[in-house]
Amino acid sequence: MSSSSSSSRCNGRRETVGVPNRCWCGAKLTTFGSKTKENLFRRFYICKIGVQRQNEDHLFKWVDEAIIDEINIVDVNQRQQQAEFASFMKATTEAIESQGKCLDEAIFDMKCRLEEQRTLITEGLASATKENATATIEDGLASSNLASAVAKTQTPLLNFAACGIVFGTLAFLYAKLSN
Repeated sequence: MSSSSSSSRCNGRRETVGVPNRCWCGAKLTTFGSKTKENLFRRFYICKIGVQRQNEDHLFKWVDEAIIDEINIVDVNQRQQQAEFASFMKATTEAIESQGKCLDEAIFDMKCRLEEQRTLITEGLASATKENATATIEDGLASSNLASAVAKTQTPLLNFAACGIVFGTLAFLYAKLSN
């Protein structure tokens, strides 16, 4: 075989990247060891037809060059995946931080509403006591204030639960992708 590092006998007319598995003629490739002085025992890919008919155009590729091609392909794929993962991490972090801010605002809003409701109930009970109102009026006032408090806080609680589910899902995806 030739001592050059070309991937084919025809000076690069056709080029195969990576480890080939079939010749251009369609035959399966096998590996042989070079017997030339310049490349003694250097392994190469070629089909059996190419060995028999050396004047025809058949695939020829050094095994070490094919492996280097494969390593370069893996390196490129790894860099692309790292870039995609970094982008995903950035987007996920921003989304989690945004959801955290929403949760903080919702919790603050819920605390304010609960404090308002507690104040209303306390004032209602105090005024009912001062006016010597009956127990049924006190129960009605407390239950109506509690009902409105529950109705007003139910939506933020659902939002809080939904945010918790989203956060848990993102944490699960992050754990799976980081392993």
